[in-house]
Amino acid sequence: MTDEDYYDYDDYDDDYYEEDDDAYYMEQERVRKLAEKEARQQAVAAKLQLNPTRTKPVIQPKKSVEFNIKKKKAPIVVPQPSEKEQENKESMVTCMGFSQSSARIALQAQNWNVELAINDLLVNPNPDANSNPQPVDGGGGTSSGGGMTMTMAPPPGMTRPRPKEEVKKTMSMAPPPPGISKSPSKPKSTPTKSSKSTSSSSSNSKSKQTLSKASSSSMKKISPQLQAHLQNQKSRLTMVILGHVDAGKSTLMGQVLVQCGKIEKRTVTKYAKQAGEIGKASFALAWIMDEDESERERGVTIDIATKQISTPKHDLTILDAPGHADYVPAMITGAGVSDVGILVVSSTKGEFESGFDTAKSNANKNNNGGSSGNGNGNGGQKRGHVGQTREHITLARGLGVSQLIVAVNKLDAAEPSWSQARFDEIEARLRPFLKANGFNLDRVQFVPISGLTGANVKVSPRSSSHSNDDDDADANANAAGLASWYKGKTLMGAMDKFQPAKRNIEKPFRFISSDIYAEGKGIVVKGRVAQGVASVGDKVCVLPVGDVATVSRIEHGSVDIGTASSTSESVASEKMDQERRKVAIAGDSVELILAGIDIARITVGNILSDAAPGLRPEMKKKFLAKIIIMEELTVPLIRGSQLLLHMHCLDTPAVISKIMSKVDKKNGNIVPNPRVVTGGCTATVEIKLMEKLCVEDFGECRALGRFVLRRSGDTVAVGIIEST
Repeated sequence: MTDEDYYDYDDYDDDYYEEDDDAYYMEQERVRKLAEKEARQQAVAAKLQLNPTRTKPVIQPKKSVEFNIKKKKAPIVVPQPSEKEQENKESMVTCMGFSQSSARIALQAQNWNVELAINDLLVNPNPDANSNPQPVDGGGGTSSGGGMTMTMAPPPGMTRPRPKEEVKKTMSMAPPPPGISKSPSKPKSTPTKSSKSTSSSSSNSKSKQTLSKASSSSMKKISPQLQAHLQNQKSRLTMVILGHVDAGKSTLMGQVLVQCGKIEKRTVTKYAKQAGEIGKASFALAWIMDEDESERERGVTIDIATKQISTPKHDLTILDAPGHADYVPAMITGAGVSDVGILVVSSTKGEFESGFDTAKSNANKNNNGGSSGNGNGNGGQKRGHVGQTREHITLARGLGVSQLIVAVNKLDAAEPSWSQARFDEIEARLRPFLKANGFNLDRVQFVPISGLTGANVKVSPRSSSHSNDDDDADANANAAGLASWYKGKTLMGAMDKFQPAKRNIEKPFRFISSDIYAEGKGIVVKGRVAQGVASVGDKVCVLPVGDVATVSRIEHGSVDIGTASSTSESVASEKMDQERRKVAIAGDSVELILAGIDIARITVGNILSDAAPGLRPEMKKKFLAKIIIMEELTVPLIRGSQLLLHMHCLDTPAVISKIMSKVDKKNGNIVPNPRVVTGGCTATVEIKLMEKLCVEDFGECRALGRFVLRRSGDTVAVGIIEST
């Protein structure tokens, strides 16, 4: 693809030059001035080489006392600046990148002349306070009288001529101003509009080289001992709970927390009493996850609920996503930061069909008088909308969920109870759809359960009869029908079978904030580390505002860091555990306590990155992306289609500015520059945002390279960013 194919120069130039890109022009102005200065110095050095016998006034530093030799007058005492003026001049020199001690020595040597002091520091960045300049006999630049040799001060704006080699060395040694990366000494010409695309592409390649060179900096934050300690610890995974409304997701997760010992039985008893008073006695376990009063009154999950549990191999962070069609954006937020998921489907007649079938098939069933299940079976599914089971599967895979457990819930309420035929029917319908959406079926597990009674959640019904725990026996008391044919794992056993996720620890630090609140003297930012490493004391940049803050503390929540089992290793292990608590690595869901920043400068969805300018992600308003269109798309996409782009915790208006190509569904051929894109297609499009967003290529940072496009409450497409 050529630049002419990618860029629409008719409107691209106008959009580019309308942006306020002060840093770019400041850099070009600085390079131009350095080039002009080098040319002048080379010209002076060339003249000296052509006329070696010619004498020139030798520039010497000013002294605090000067004599008028011709008139033989008394010495003139030059007044010294006040302390405040000295501090101001020191700050002027130090802002160029020199140390305060070097700045003071150079200023004192040059009688507090800022320009001459900077010129001296360019030659010698580390002057010696004990060394005094010696007078040199250079012709008209020196005068002698009364046996005294003195040096005359150079006129303002002039510098001491140096050989050509020294000039080149000086240009390379000059430190850049703060906030501007060091440029090569070779002069650059200011780019014109015609060369804008070339310069921008070269700057992108240079930034990628900077990232690759700095990738090892993240590993330096972890000691070799801690790296070895991490390999012996449990892996950390974030697990999102998916499924259609009223599939029993919150009740199931409440049951999991109770059986894992995270919730006391008296708490469940209290919730059961309170729920019974408002006619919702069966929602007692769901109230463990649904803590908001409006959620409890309506009996519907509205926002993401977060809990943590542990299995023998993993520390799992549970994100209970809402299943109602009105709250799909909240589900996108949870799935966008998750590694694995549990898809909860109801096995009762009608409920599974309303969540999985398309809107067209459901409408046909209703028109023909088909079964619709109980009153809650179709709740949350609007007319013309696809069921949330089908939509959640597509969104979860597009947002990075690679491993899945399909929990076939309410199988005890099927006809007949614990029906193997119903379980096999659901599995047979879901497997082809999961494979079509990119799931590896080897990483998909089907588990029959009852979230309300707890059957096959932690203890298998085959082994419950031999268990001494009364709770395990009660949970599987009515699961004899399941024990007769199911020989697989329990739900907790399937969770423990998850494979550890690969983490990009060596890449620059990226942290997605999901909640912010003030606590004491610090600001608590809750979220997940997408990649990289952060330690206590690190400087982080809050984007898009660009403010820099300091990580004063890291809280890992209720996750068990781990302790040593052997007495001989207890001291060393405890030391490693303390070091682990001070580090947040990729995949950790933590709370960062920041200092040095106001809470009004941070909002949900902000990205925390390394403070170094070369390691920060860029802010973009336009990017090239590959999208997969939903099969149930009713209105095709054309150039100019207005959509809503969802990325992790953010949503922003977007427009499809150009359709580059699409893949023909019939023969798989690539069709360039199509006018329209229909459902089920894969297309490469150019997307323009209404405001700048912190995005990166999918290969650089997956969390900032995935997105979802929606329109009028319907999911239109999922995609990844190919280039920014």
